[in-house]
Amino acid sequence: MPRAVRAVSLFLLTLTAGTGHATDWRYLIGIHDFVVDDVDSHTYGIAAGLSGDKRTGTGRHFFGDLDVFWDHDQDHLDPDHIPIWWQLHMGSDGELWKFSPGFHVDWTADFNTRTNTVSSVERQIEVLPALAARFDSDALHASIKAGFGYWFLEIDDDAPKERGYVRDDLRNTTFAESLAADGSFKVGTSLKLVGRAKAWWDNDEWLETQYVGEARLAVDRGMGRSEIVLDAEVHEYNLEIYNKPGLSPIVPWDDDVLIRVSFVTAW
Repeated sequence: MPRAVRAVSLFLLTLTAGTGHATDWRYLIGIHDFVVDDVDSHTYGIAAGLSGDKRTGTGRHFFGDLDVFWDHDQDHLDPDHIPIWWQLHMGSDGELWKFSPGFHVDWTADFNTRTNTVSSVERQIEVLPALAARFDSDALHASIKAGFGYWFLEIDDDAPKERGYVRDDLRNTTFAESLAADGSFKVGTSLKLVGRAKAWWDNDEWLETQYVGEARLAVDRGMGRSEIVLDAEVHEYNLEIYNKPGLSPIVPWDDDVLIRVSFVTAW
């Protein structure tokens, strides 16, 4: 898996480079259900992950998380699916202006990739520099950001080739606009609710929308700031841009949902 090795190397290099505070490493173990609702498919499995957060002496902020999944694949939506897949998110941000103790304008730069899902996503890559308006208080965080970046989606060739498509039909590479928002709210001292949404457009053509919801419950601090996390991640794709006249749709679904329960703790 040379792409995975390169991604992991970049992830570790980003979060260990520079001087300043030590990286705050955390890891997770969990179980998941990968749902493709259009064809009533549920794929269960186990997950492991590693995340890091670091601030340098100059105030630069780096962050990232890498998740690896093993699927117990019974539905075979992809006829030749290798039941191990992964996703990586990493980036950096910094403050541009501070208008009040709670309101800030930031710059951000994010890299996301997702590889080999059971829903026939062979590879997805997003690179997004953006500007963000952010509000923070003791209990509430909210932000909205807008940017223009690189968007790439490749559909796995196994399911589409049975429907008459060839490999050259399966990739879409473009520079696109993106609008994203996120928020979190603390309920008491132990529970935190988190929500995120992001959409991509190529001029007037919608490409993709993503939604994430999390409930994070803090447990015994003696276990290293540990949490039980329930999260759901939804991807909705515009696959009509891949469809060819006279052929069936490239795949008979256009969204997927990852539902996961994890135990997360400090390294």
